[in-house]
Amino acid sequence: MTVGRVMTAWGVSGWVRVEPETDDPLRFRKLTRVRLVPRHGPPRWMTIQGVRVQGGQVRLRFEGVETREAAKLLANSLLQIPPEEVLPLPEGEFYRFQFLGLEVWTEEGRHLGRVVDVLETGANDVLVVRGEGWEILLPTLRQVIRRVDLPQRRMEVALLPGLEEATGRTYAD
Repeated sequence: MTVGRVMTAWGVSGWVRVEPETDDPLRFRKLTRVRLVPRHGPPRWMTIQGVRVQGGQVRLRFEGVETREAAKLLANSLLQIPPEEVLPLPEGEFYRFQFLGLEVWTEEGRHLGRVVDVLETGANDVLVVRGEGWEILLPTLRQVIRRVDLPQRRMEVALLPGLEEATGRTYAD
């Protein structure tokens, strides 16, 4: 899961400025290492030596990165953590990656398919559910997403009026 992006070097001793992609920039203080995913080249694990958080701004220093020039080479890299290290969310809230691969069923027991992507649209995310030879887009609204069972990898949904017809087919076909 991506928690930030290295923007540029900061200072002269190897620190980098990070654009956090998390609601809680203070979470960086709890991290000891991150997976650095550069635009070019293989990903690698980096040990965090220092963290500075002020307001929403984050500065990191990595082991082995001692100069401004070395820090500049990390620009535009993503910073990721394993899914098991994400912070717990309140009941009924989910990370986007948790939806991927869920089997989707209607409340009436019809299988619609599997979540293959999550689109960020601004107002709310939209799940791309792929069935056999078709796909449907489901908004992540409480009136649509009725139940999510992560251990069973299953989701139950209520189709809004007109949504079924908008796909050009009915799910009983």
